[in-house]
Amino acid sequence: MPVRSDFEHQRLSRRSFLKTAAGTVAVTILGLPGGGGQRAMAAGAASSPLGPVPGVAAQRVEGLAKVTGQKIFARDHNARDMDGWPDKQWHAMYLRARTTQEAFLGIDLTAMPPEAQPTKQILADDLDPRLFDVPLAFSRDLHVDARLIEREAAETGADKSSFNQPDGLQFDLLVMPGYTANYLGQAVALLLFDSLSAYRAAHRFLAFDDGRVQRYGAGKGPEGTPAPNTPFNYPTHYVKSGDFSYAAAKTSEVYDAGLADAEAEIAAALAEPGLLQQPISIDMRAMDPMFMEPEAGLVWVDMQAKEMNVVLGTQSPDGDVQNIASMFKSDGSPIRDLQGVTLTSCYPGGGFGGRDSSPFSLMLALAGAFADGNPVRLAYDRFEQFRVGLKRHATKAEGTLYANPDMMLEAIDLSMVFDGGGRRNLSPYVASLGALCAGGSYSFPMANIRAEAEHTENISGGSQRGFGGPQAYFAIETAMDDLAIAQGWDPVAFRRANLIEEGGQTVVGGPIEQSLRLSDMMDIAEGHPLWADRAGIKAAYENAAGHENRRYGTGIAMSLQAYGTSGDGMVAAVKLARDGTLTVQSDAVDMGNGSATTLGVTIGPILGANATTVDMGGYTLFPQTQMSDVRSDVDLWTVDPMWTKKGTGSSSACLTGLHQVHTVQQTATALLRGSLLVAAAEVWGLDGLEPEDVVWEDGMLVPAGEGEPLPLRLLAEMVYDLGLPTGALGHAYFQNTWVEADFDTRGGALRLQLDGLAYYTEDGDTPTPIARQNGSYPAPGTARYSRYVWAPCINVVGASVDTTTGDVRVENVLSVLNAGHIHVPQMVSGQSQGGVAMAISYALLEDMPPGMAGPADGTWNLNRYHVARATDVPLGGVYAPGARAQELITLDPPPGTGRVGRGIAEAVMCSVPPAISNALRDATGVRFGSLPITPEKVREGLKT
Repeated sequence: MPVRSDFEHQRLSRRSFLKTAAGTVAVTILGLPGGGGQRAMAAGAASSPLGPVPGVAAQRVEGLAKVTGQKIFARDHNARDMDGWPDKQWHAMYLRARTTQEAFLGIDLTAMPPEAQPTKQILADDLDPRLFDVPLAFSRDLHVDARLIEREAAETGADKSSFNQPDGLQFDLLVMPGYTANYLGQAVALLLFDSLSAYRAAHRFLAFDDGRVQRYGAGKGPEGTPAPNTPFNYPTHYVKSGDFSYAAAKTSEVYDAGLADAEAEIAAALAEPGLLQQPISIDMRAMDPMFMEPEAGLVWVDMQAKEMNVVLGTQSPDGDVQNIASMFKSDGSPIRDLQGVTLTSCYPGGGFGGRDSSPFSLMLALAGAFADGNPVRLAYDRFEQFRVGLKRHATKAEGTLYANPDMMLEAIDLSMVFDGGGRRNLSPYVASLGALCAGGSYSFPMANIRAEAEHTENISGGSQRGFGGPQAYFAIETAMDDLAIAQGWDPVAFRRANLIEEGGQTVVGGPIEQSLRLSDMMDIAEGHPLWADRAGIKAAYENAAGHENRRYGTGIAMSLQAYGTSGDGMVAAVKLARDGTLTVQSDAVDMGNGSATTLGVTIGPILGANATTVDMGGYTLFPQTQMSDVRSDVDLWTVDPMWTKKGTGSSSACLTGLHQVHTVQQTATALLRGSLLVAAAEVWGLDGLEPEDVVWEDGMLVPAGEGEPLPLRLLAEMVYDLGLPTGALGHAYFQNTWVEADFDTRGGALRLQLDGLAYYTEDGDTPTPIARQNGSYPAPGTARYSRYVWAPCINVVGASVDTTTGDVRVENVLSVLNAGHIHVPQMVSGQSQGGVAMAISYALLEDMPPGMAGPADGTWNLNRYHVARATDVPLGGVYAPGARAQELITLDPPPGTGRVGRGIAEAVMCSVPPAISNALRDATGVRFGSLPITPEKVREGLKT
């Protein structure tokens, strides 16, 4: 493990600079002392914790640290654990708004006992208003950003090249006294305690009712936010008819101009007699991510160095650091002349989108700014996490599915309303992807889909796992079954007749250019005993002893979950030590999904060994490339060889299998061809070597012709002795296709699917960039396709229901998944199992009422918010008659497709709930279209 002197070296070598509206701020990212946080490595430097077989993971790279209880989460740490920090630590607590009907007037702490009094109390009127004037970045999809930019420019005349949304914070972090809160749970006051005992006393006094010290009354209305039940800008509207579609239009202006005519064409076509119509009506409650570790962190403002130091586990380290730096470099900052922000990146302890652009990082930083130079700990307990943490959006969807009597789909007309809650966050992006997913796995000649995220008083919605997909697939898949049953069609035959395939178009109008193999998957599902023998299974189950009141049904549903965004930038470094050990560094965050392990083994087949060390959450890697990602209303690919359309973005589990792996593989290839093969050619006396001229065997590079095998350790020494590159830093950009270019290296001109490349040398920690040449770039219009790559999944569910109690039990699940190349089979299996458990949980159990009837009142925990337990989930691995199991079948990738995986984080999950609902309809004849399907809803439905 690294010693503390190494820690200080990391501090110096990982420093970069961030330009804000108010000036330049130094940014540093660190791993925790002792190799914790987003760094994982072996106890012995000469071996990899991932195992000796290149490309094969023997265990999770961070697995030992987790099971032995090492400090790897932010919650595990106190100031005394941090090198160079003061030992004395303060504690922060926020009081939260309990109503949006009256104005917040202030707080009165006289009722609190003396031992519970805070050292400092901060209200919004203690802050300089200019602190909240700084525009913060909440960007996700480039095509949505472009739409926002164009419409903002059209409405305000703003410069299209400098738009940053949302404008400021939308509203203040703290409610201004005399004003109404924007939403329930918005912070109204910050309390700081200089001792743990005082903090705990205050926590005991205020637990479950911090309203006892808050005062409300007449005042002014909320500022800076949309009116209640109005959409956050901008709603999504996808119309497809003939040659007209969102993807086909070159700009939003052209698209908007043709909308009315296209809608009229659709209305006229759907008015023709003979079309079958199936109403769509579903709703679902908000859902908590329920990640293992509630949000927690440390902050210390070094007043002498003018630096803010933050310990945090987050999905979006780049955005969090940027927003902290921008806010506290502003004219209104309580920290004058801030010079730097240092992020110590930890394993988050689960994410599921609940830590993506979370306001927690700003609340933590705000607490540190008023602690008089003392470290501050802010740690939510589960009650507060339920109260204020980001949620999956509650959603309502209404519309109609149209089909012809020959089973061919004609159109979908759908309106989706997402409850965005109090903060805008990423809600418009979620609505946009939900609208795309509403087309399901099917080919529609016509589509008219509207989706918007409304501002309400409720807890804010975020990018919770699935990003709009769970709501959309529940709507389309239950409607498909309802129409099939109404017409007497076989539900598999109906789906099969309308499958979208390579060469087809989505409801956005974007082309499908990836092999989906939906028909192959349907063959597997249809032939599996769980579906093929469903009538016999039903009879056997219902006739079994003890099942007199239980009914059994089988349901099928499918999803075509997209992964990535409309333009993704990733960065990675691969470094070779003199002893032959390898380090992988990535901007990605491992949220527990195993990204670090996957990236650590993906270099094995290329460099002959798995990584010994894996560093995640590398926010400063992109600045080291010396590339620019300045926003422009036109692409600058051919103008500036150091420009890229997107530097990095928030981490999501679905980006690992393709995007992050690709970037690491290409960077490892650059190190192989630009350094290791050059050294090998020198040893063997050859003019040059190509990858096909060698093979790795037992950690040695073996030539196809004459020459002694070279152990990686010896090869590494030659690299250092010859002054060759000791590491490579690569940046990749994907927008329907990878950017690729030529790079001049010590191994000659390399054609790589990267848009940026730099090499490290032994002499320095700053890599030397190489300008790309002869680049091949995405067509500008492809950004409007919305998505390009897909992870299809079909789920068959066998479920039973007690007709007297309403109790529902999932008996069996079959998941048929197209995951592409599977890098780590155990990880894919784990993701599938987690997806099934989460889907059963939100389909049947997780019930979160809005308003103060729900967790916004601060009294909710797992005693009220029920999640799936082991008894709720089939635990077997292979289907067997009479037993409960969840079986996963993955497709073998076609020959010649290489080590190209797919992002499958949400793929299995999305179609389980509609399959459950379809199974219950098969069992009872009743459609349950409101999630969760509780016993009360079942009993009420059976009455009708």
